[in-house]
Amino acid sequence: MSFLFPLFLIAGLSLAIPIIIHLFNFRKYKKVVFSDTRLLQQVNMSTRKSKSLKNKLLLATRLLFLTALVVAFAQPYWGADKSSRQELVLLYLDNSLSMSGLKGNYTSIFQQAKDEAKGIIAQLPEDQQIIILSNDNTYASRPINKQEALKRIEEIAISAKTTDLKQIIEAVNNAISDNNAEEAKVIMLSDMQKSTLLRSDLTQINKNISFNIIPYTQGGNANIYIDTAFFTNPVIDTRQQNPLVLRVGKSNSKEPVDAQVQIAVNGQIRTAKTIRITSDSLQQDTVALMINTPGWHQIEIIVKDAPVQFDDTFRIAAKTNANLSVLYCNNGKSNPYIQAALSPVNGFSTRNTSIEQLAAFSSEDINLIVLHNVASLNNSTASIIRNKLDEGQSILIIPGAIQNMEAFNEALSHIAPIRFADIDTQQTAIAALQTEHPILKGMIAALPANVQLPLVRKHYPLSAGITANQQTVLSLKNGKPFLAQYSAGKGQLFILASPLDESAGNFVLSNLFLPILYKMCAISGSQSIYALNANSRQPIFIPEKQNSRAVYKAWRADKELIPPQQAQGNGTNVYLGAVISEPGFYKLGGESRKDSISVAVNADVLESRLEPASKAALEQLLQPAKVHWGKPKASAAADGKHAALWRWFVIIAIAALALETFLLIKGTKKSA
Repeated sequence: MSFLFPLFLIAGLSLAIPIIIHLFNFRKYKKVVFSDTRLLQQVNMSTRKSKSLKNKLLLATRLLFLTALVVAFAQPYWGADKSSRQELVLLYLDNSLSMSGLKGNYTSIFQQAKDEAKGIIAQLPEDQQIIILSNDNTYASRPINKQEALKRIEEIAISAKTTDLKQIIEAVNNAISDNNAEEAKVIMLSDMQKSTLLRSDLTQINKNISFNIIPYTQGGNANIYIDTAFFTNPVIDTRQQNPLVLRVGKSNSKEPVDAQVQIAVNGQIRTAKTIRITSDSLQQDTVALMINTPGWHQIEIIVKDAPVQFDDTFRIAAKTNANLSVLYCNNGKSNPYIQAALSPVNGFSTRNTSIEQLAAFSSEDINLIVLHNVASLNNSTASIIRNKLDEGQSILIIPGAIQNMEAFNEALSHIAPIRFADIDTQQTAIAALQTEHPILKGMIAALPANVQLPLVRKHYPLSAGITANQQTVLSLKNGKPFLAQYSAGKGQLFILASPLDESAGNFVLSNLFLPILYKMCAISGSQSIYALNANSRQPIFIPEKQNSRAVYKAWRADKELIPPQQAQGNGTNVYLGAVISEPGFYKLGGESRKDSISVAVNADVLESRLEPASKAALEQLLQPAKVHWGKPKASAAADGKHAALWRWFVIIAIAALALETFLLIKGTKKSA
């Protein structure tokens, strides 16, 4: 036998008190002489023997009472059993979105698990301490009492956050360490999804951890879900249909089904599609979506699917511009082809000025600055261009007939380490397109089949230093860039290697010119399409034109939060998906909330795959820990054998006190 509070045994010294009282409480007898005392002597001897026996019984009951009381306060338990204070009890309640599915009497699986958790906690001893874990809180390590635990369970709600078995085990290990415990009992109430629970490799498991797993299955519920959806172009073109790729999946069923998919823009259904899903694959299809109004739009792809409904909607936030603002600086020599391309008919709002007046224009409302026919460059002009790039501006430089190449390159070096070589008049052609570059991505498919790439009759060979980070968008047959992008400040610098007059080539007349100009203008600044998954570490990059970095907040009608964020190059990475507990559309912006962007957050697609992990696989992974299935018994949940043991000693103490009272009452009656 061991004791939970062995220091209470010191109180056993109080046993000396009744012994001392017994030893020194001698009764004084007075001798009386009688003529014949033989009969009285016999009576006296009999009375003294009975009183001595009674006194010894009284001493024994008092010693038994004190001993039982001291042992009860020390709280004994048998050998290898641990008390509820030494063995940690942790309860994990899975509150992921997949637990929101309905089962049976239209009660959600999560509500059933919640009620079960309350019942388990209610069966624990009153002094039991317990740690409550959920997907929103896997860092808890402070035990709380039953009342607090019941309140915590009641407060847990369905969340878009997920966790895996590795995180749960790490939480248990941390709790054991923080509480100096030797053992831990983990009670898990979860649908035990294979896709989320087993997505990470497990670390070494403590053999002193035991698991009670209570699985909640979806039964025969099949689930149709939107795996992902995305636009093939990085920007929404208001002038034409935009291809939207849909990828639809199905889980927990092997039967082929027809999924009815609807697409809504700002709450209004725009188009619908029926997609056939086979038994074992994702099905992909493409629909054309026209959005011709400016501003942010909330796009929803909806599939009707009962009773599992948490992933029936996939959201995309996208921004369109009715008119892309261009500042056209032409050095007094306007190009009719550029003027025609930058007309309002093509979606541009164009202002004309000279390079000398460039500094007078604010970069806030300009998508692209086109410096056309640049024949000379001085340090002053280069400084203005560099300042605009530092503010986050996008600039396209189209050279003219350069007069002084050395002076031109010297001034250009103040912008970026880029050099022009003397003009090459040998005819060549554009030979390669970087189709994955944001400017060209999605554009090639829209071009006519067997399109002839432009001829180039003269060009300036370009070279750049490593820090310029040259990205070739269009390249010539000789390997030199025809159109390249460079890193400069917070903005984007594009340089064309050839003038745009007809004597230099026919690029300005090709099918590439207008789309490239439009994309160059449209992608300037921050991203304009957002669709994140909850639990994703994918950042939202926000370029910053100011020198000081802002603190970004996310909000919607019913909540506001500050997501993790980190400075990155010319802007800030905001990790919104890592903290969102509910899918939906959010606004993201600085303190003033001006120029906020709209972001769509969707359910983690892993949640849509309802297949549970098998019992055999879990038992294998959790070795050498003990695994029990189903609701733990009351005694096992409490592990409180010592609790019943100290109660027995209280009963013994009460019995001893009752016996002592009986002896005293009996003695009093005899004396009377």
